[in-house]
Amino acid sequence: MKLPRWVSNALLLMAGSYFLAMVVLEGWESEPVFSEIPADAGVTSLPKGFLFGAATAAHQIEGGNEHNDWAAFERIPGNISEDQVSGVAAGHWERVPEDIALLKGMGANAYRFSIEWSRLEPVEGQWDESAWSHYVDEINGLRHAGIEPMVTLLHFTLPDWLARQGGLTAGHFPELFGRFAAEAARRLGPQVNFWCTVNEPNVQMYQAYVQGVWPPGIRDTAEASRAFAGLVRGHAAAATALRKHDPDSRVGAAINLIVFDPDRHWWALDWIAASEADKGFNWAFYDSIKSGAVSFHLSGFPEIEEPLPELNGSADYFGINYYRRNLVRFTPSAPGLVALLQGPGQLSDAGVEIYPEGLLRLLRRVWQRYELPIYITENGVADNRGDMRPEYLRGHLYAVSQAIEEGIPVQGYFHWSLMDNFEWSEGFDHRFGLFRVDYNTLEREPGPAVAEFRRLSALMDP
Repeated sequence: MKLPRWVSNALLLMAGSYFLAMVVLEGWESEPVFSEIPADAGVTSLPKGFLFGAATAAHQIEGGNEHNDWAAFERIPGNISEDQVSGVAAGHWERVPEDIALLKGMGANAYRFSIEWSRLEPVEGQWDESAWSHYVDEINGLRHAGIEPMVTLLHFTLPDWLARQGGLTAGHFPELFGRFAAEAARRLGPQVNFWCTVNEPNVQMYQAYVQGVWPPGIRDTAEASRAFAGLVRGHAAAATALRKHDPDSRVGAAINLIVFDPDRHWWALDWIAASEADKGFNWAFYDSIKSGAVSFHLSGFPEIEEPLPELNGSADYFGINYYRRNLVRFTPSAPGLVALLQGPGQLSDAGVEIYPEGLLRLLRRVWQRYELPIYITENGVADNRGDMRPEYLRGHLYAVSQAIEEGIPVQGYFHWSLMDNFEWSEGFDHRFGLFRVDYNTLEREPGPAVAEFRRLSALMDP
C-alpha cells in the first residue's frame, strides 16, 4: 500500500519525535481550563446588540414534506435509526406562532432557521406562492416579537428533482442555487439582515459521500471532492445573488468545527494526523473564500485548485457550529490511517465529549485566520433528560465571553436547538431541545435549560 505523502514525510521526522513532543506539550498545557464557571457565565461582558437565541432547520422540525432527497432516503429500510422517518417531525409548520412565543418567552432576541427549498420550488422552475407566504408571515411574526431572523438557505436537504439530476455534483447546481438565493432575497430581503448560505458543507460532504449514511448514500472520494466543490461554488453564487438583491444584508456560512487533538502527545504521527484532519475538515471551505479559489487538499481525495473570483469577499462573518473534540490516533488499519477517539471528559447521550474550552480555542483560531466577525450559529448537546444542558449552556457562553474579553468580535450565539427534532440518520433517538417535544401530541414542555437561558438573557445589556 502506498502511504500518503504526509505519512512519508512524518516518518522522516521520527528521530525528532521526542523533541517535537516536548515543544507541543508546553503549548498543550497552556490551553484554557475552565475549572470553575461563574454563575453569570460572563454574560455581562457581552457587547450591546449581541444576538442570543436558538437555531433549527426546516426538515428537522416542520414535518409533512415529501419533496426533498431526505424524505426519499428515509423511506429506504436501514437508512434511519430503527427505521424512523421524519413524518410530522415537531409539527412546526402548523405551530409557528406558538414557537415564536416560546422564543420570546425565554428572552431570545434572535432565531436562526432555514427555509425549505423543496417546499418553495417543488417542481423545477415553479415557485409555490403559499410556501413563500408562509415564510414571509414567519419572519414578520419574529420581527413583531422583537426577534432578529438569521435565514439559512441550504441545511442539508435538496429538492428531489435536483437530487435526481446529480444534486451537489451536478454542474448546474451553483446556478440553480444562486437562482433560489436571488428569489429569497427578493421576497424576504426587506425583513432579513442575516443570511447563511450553506450549513456545514464539510459535514454534508463527509456524511453523504464518504460515510454514505446521508443521501445520496455514496462512498466515493472523487464524488466527495466534487460535492465539496459544488458547495463552495454554490455559496459564491448565492452570496452574489443575495448582495445584488439585498445589498445591506450580511452573508456567511456555518461550518462545523471540531477540536482535533493528538491522542498521544509524545507521538509525532498523532500530531501530524491531527493537523491533517484539522486542515481538511475545519478550514477548507473558508480558506477557499479567503483565497478566491475552490481549494481542497486532503490525503486520499482528488485535489482541487480552481480560481473563482466570486469567492472574494463573499463572507461578511464566520459561522461556527461547535459540538465536540476528538482525539486523533495514527492507525494504519483505519480509513485514511486516522482513528478518531473521544476525549476523557463527560460524554453526552450521543457519546460526544462535553468540552467548552474547545470553543474558546476555536474562536481564537478563526479570528487569527480570517479576521471576520463571528457568530456561534449552533452549539448544543444530546441530553435526553435535560439535566446536562443548563451547565452546558453556561459553560459555552462563558467561553464566548472570555473570547470577547480577549478582543475577538463574537457577535451572537444560537443554541441548538429550540426544540427536540428529527436528528437525521439518528432519527428521534437524540434530544437536543431547550423544549422537550412529546412526539405523540407534539406538545412542547420547557426543559431545565429554558430557565437558565431566560436567567442569562435577563443579565444581558439591552
